[in-house]
Amino acid sequence: MRDLLAVDGSSLVHRAWHSTRGSEDADREGVVTAAVTSMLASTWSHGPYPRLLVAFDHPVNHRRRDFPEYKAQRAPTPDGLRAELDRTAAHLGEAGIAVRRTEGVEADDLLAATSDAARERGLTCDLLSSDRDLIALVGGTVRLLRPRQRFTDLVVEDEAAVRATYGVEPSAYVDLAALRGDTSDGLDGAPGIGPARAARLVRDHGSVAAIYRALPDLPPAIASSLRSARDAVERNLLLMSPVPHLDVALDALTPTGDPLGPLADLVERLGFSAAARRARRTTTGTAPPARPAMPPMPPPPTDRDAPA
Repeated sequence: MRDLLAVDGSSLVHRAWHSTRGSEDADREGVVTAAVTSMLASTWSHGPYPRLLVAFDHPVNHRRRDFPEYKAQRAPTPDGLRAELDRTAAHLGEAGIAVRRTEGVEADDLLAATSDAARERGLTCDLLSSDRDLIALVGGTVRLLRPRQRFTDLVVEDEAAVRATYGVEPSAYVDLAALRGDTSDGLDGAPGIGPARAARLVRDHGSVAAIYRALPDLPPAIASSLRSARDAVERNLLLMSPVPHLDVALDALTPTGDPLGPLADLVERLGFSAAARRARRTTTGTAPPARPAMPPMPPPPTDRDAPA
């Protein structure tokens, strides 16, 4: 058992909304909530979790306000998706799940605050998000569950996995990412500095600040690239780091035996029985009803059965 699952709700709703667009239920109220419920249920095998917190991006984004290039290449959020983000958050709150949304910040910032609060209290915590920036939060009692193309194909990032995959300690991942850049967020890194070279620089020097102090000792081509991209790298470091000192009221989360039970009841009332059954079966260990046994087959005919 793990003590807490903290979820990037905006990421899950985006995935659920796109996955239901072509279905016959696409326009039914609650279809996205039902899909999110199924996703949470499929995550439960990594727990189970007596506490559940779901964080959402706030429509007001201070990063975009201060750095217009941040995620500028992304298309505007469709009105239908925007409505589902609000509707799903309301459904989760109605089901008694702790929902957090704070003006100016993103879900990842709230997940970072949740992981810090969990560490302070000695709670084991799993973060559910597809955002790689949260790799920096891994360590001690905190893991990252990162969905790939198929949601059920979750990568479990712990300290050993981060070292093996990225070549740096989790706490140094943001330094690596700042050097490399992040095209998905519209953030360029230092030209010619890919993941492997960025990891080597971070391992050798420890941080972006230490790397820039060591510029005179670096090969001329690398030093020139880093010097030309210094503003971009330092901007990345700021944007990729979580907003500090956020309060997620973790002490208000009372452990329960089945946090998804009330949500399963809600999606049942909305008419999505399959998602409700899946949530109940996953969280309570209740097996689906067995099919009735087939009647025994008659024995094969023999010569004695042949007509006279």
